[in-house]
Amino acid sequence: MTLARQLDALRQFEPGCRLAAFGDLGASIVLRSSSGSGHPQEYLDDLCQQARRGFLALDAAVQAGGAAAAPADDVLLLAPGEARLFLRATDGSGDAVLCVCEDADAAARLAAPARQLLACQDGGA
Repeated sequence: MTLARQLDALRQFEPGCRLAAFGDLGASIVLRSSSGSGHPQEYLDDLCQQARRGFLALDAAVQAGGAAAAPADDVLLLAPGEARLFLRATDGSGDAVLCVCEDADAAARLAAPARQLLACQDGGA
């Protein structure tokens, strides 16, 4: 299955998911996305940059001893009417799945299938 179809399936898995995207955190760009409404590339890339900053902050907290012993591989950002879930590959490639959902519950339901999509890309891309 192509990446575009995998993102479509991820979004369809959770009705509360407005956007599912696959990006490169190192370059801060979204390579593929799926949404019910079109988003300009600038919005998508800003989303990827936000994920990158979130992971940099978590990594800095881990190094400073203020967080768990291992770097986190997911970030959840909450805003009024929206929850953003960012998952990064564990292999250090910079690959990430970015989801924009209606609420934290929808984002939580997407975590496992989004992690699975990311693992397929790590092993098959």
